Amino acid sequence: MPGPYVVPVHGDVDLPKEVDVVVIGGGIIGTSTALELADSGLRVALCEKGGIGHEQSSRNWGWVRISRRDPREVPLMAESLRIWADLNRRTGRETGFTRSGIVFTCADDKQFDEHERWNRNLEGYQIESRMLSAAEFNAKYPGNTMKIAGALYTAGDCRAEPQKAAPAIAEAARDRGAHILTECAVRGLQLSGGRVSGVVTERGEIACKSVVLAGGAWSSLFLGNNGLDLPQLKVLNSVLRTKPLEGGPEEALWASGFALRKRQDGGYTIADGFQNIVDIVPDSFRHALKFRRPCRMNGAHFGSGSAADSSTRPDSAALGADEASPRIQPRARSHPPRPWPTRP
Repeated sequence: MPGPYVVPVHGDVDLPKEVDVVVIGGGIIGTSTALELADSGLRVALCEKGGIGHEQSSRNWGWVRISRRDPREVPLMAESLRIWADLNRRTGRETGFTRSGIVFTCADDKQFDEHERWNRNLEGYQIESRMLSAAEFNAKYPGNTMKIAGALYTAGDCRAEPQKAAPAIAEAARDRGAHILTECAVRGLQLSGGRVSGVVTERGEIACKSVVLAGGAWSSLFLGNNGLDLPQLKVLNSVLRTKPLEGGPEEALWASGFALRKRQDGGYTIADGFQNIVDIVPDSFRHALKFRRPCRMNGAHFGSGSAADSSTRPDSAALGADEASPRIQPRARSHPPRPWPTRP
């Protein structure tokens, strides 16, 4: 089925000569950073090599959760939930944010005890979260055929629409004076006296005092070009979507073999929450020792393969400053391909 499509953001025509901060990357992290900086009164330019939210930020599950996070992330996620709840008002646009809850099922008593212990991390945060017995779960989802010991139900968790969120935040940053530059890859940094003094983009130079890198899967490639090492490996997970369906759960659900999330259009986004594919690329060997612990802990959930389309996959091998930046073409465009977009 077609859609949902990424909301188009048309980039600015003119490149600013000088700003305080250049943000590299137009995904959810880059656009959010640009908005916060612009709100604080700084002059900001956001440079995106493709379109706003055209890569991982429009292809993710759309979960906005605090549940089952690393305990060290809980304070950050509590603040994130507070920010998300105000984003529609703050941006003046629709992000699809809904406080719908998330349910993590427990396959056995051991997993039930693990989820119950984890839930103590939320004590003091005033976020509604509790354990459901198997009987309570079956009453909540009548007709299900799952054999489980119970579930962790965090009613305070939320969802949003990936195809809407980053574009809404980018436009809000532009409302506050930020320059939004699409089809404008940053090729390198300019240094003066050992400090950042500007960036070189595909469309010219921008003087600045600071740079924030929010390049997602491409960050290690960019840093490698500048002599910095960021150990980063990538995983691939397949996701499908359904047409609008009646009578399905409002809560997002994670279970053995599948995970699902209701979308704003009434359909569902469905994936396997455990199985991922890891391509064997040069970085796999460069960073093997650094990733041995997570691989040992999660090895059963990964399958390996060769990067058949390695010409488009990010890797830390350096690129020359005059080479074209690698791009992933968006699979679901809201408009035909065009030269770098101009603002209407």
